[in-house]
Amino acid sequence: MNQPVATVPANTPFDAPAGSWTLALLPDTQSYITDCPAAFLRQTEWIAAHRESHNIRFVLHEGDITETNSPAEWELAQQAMNHLTKAGIPFGISLGNHDYTPATRQTLVNNYFRSFPHCESFGTWQPGRHENHWQTITTPTGRYLIVALEFAPRDEVLDWANTVVAQHPDHRVIVATHAYLYWDGTRFDYAARGDTQEYSPTTYIPAEHGTGNDAEGVWQKFASQHPNIEFVFSGHILGGGAAHLVSPGKGGRQVHQIVTNFQKGVIPDRGYGGGGYLRLMQFLPDGKTVQVRTYSPWYDQWLLEPEHHFTLQSGPAVNA
Repeated sequence: MNQPVATVPANTPFDAPAGSWTLALLPDTQSYITDCPAAFLRQTEWIAAHRESHNIRFVLHEGDITETNSPAEWELAQQAMNHLTKAGIPFGISLGNHDYTPATRQTLVNNYFRSFPHCESFGTWQPGRHENHWQTITTPTGRYLIVALEFAPRDEVLDWANTVVAQHPDHRVIVATHAYLYWDGTRFDYAARGDTQEYSPTTYIPAEHGTGNDAEGVWQKFASQHPNIEFVFSGHILGGGAAHLVSPGKGGRQVHQIVTNFQKGVIPDRGYGGGGYLRLMQFLPDGKTVQVRTYSPWYDQWLLEPEHHFTLQSGPAVNA
């Protein structure tokens, strides 16, 4: 059942200590594109308005930006993300299955997002194509490398990502790929679990478009292989739309794998295509503690259940 909607973006206090900074995560917006574009616009409008008060240093979209990869939908997405560009906030996007023509790797994203401004440095796997890209930022808790990967990343993409991370040993690393963690807190692993995991990424794109990896492949070939990878963020799944897995990577680094999704079909139904909820990752000045918060600027409401409101330890900065 729909709740009362806030008529204007709220002035939301920052509930973190001085010296903290925020990474904002935008979960799947496909249902906002079709059902309530105003909720998507409100999300980015709120982020832009709270850039300084919440010290928002980066925004990361977890994929399924659109529903059908159509020009009209990408234009709406571009309009929403332009709030961030105008506010001077760097952002990245990880493409989901709905951002491609079905059963292919054809996408219109490059017609609408030709560059990602305001980051310190930027690179892509293929020139002029942004399905796989990296960016760097400097924050109060160190330098970060953000790597955004395509849906069901191909082996050659993971090889590229390994090289990029190896070239940034003094950066803490955040990874985004749309389909990674399942709703029960396990990684997508088609070889071991088959069709018992719905919406497995390896079942969407035929082999002639390049061998795609599910989460277990991404983990074994890339995310577990570097001592400075700290986070893997994803969306895609339904169920309750939220889960958190911690696994030891190279050198014993604890890698936090977090899925967030509020789109139509997630339980409970929050209305208006998902209720406009977004994730706020608040990095505290000790360089270790991260407060995970879930907020809707559409309703001006927080989710306080344990899966939406918790604190984690991400480990010390690399080579600090």
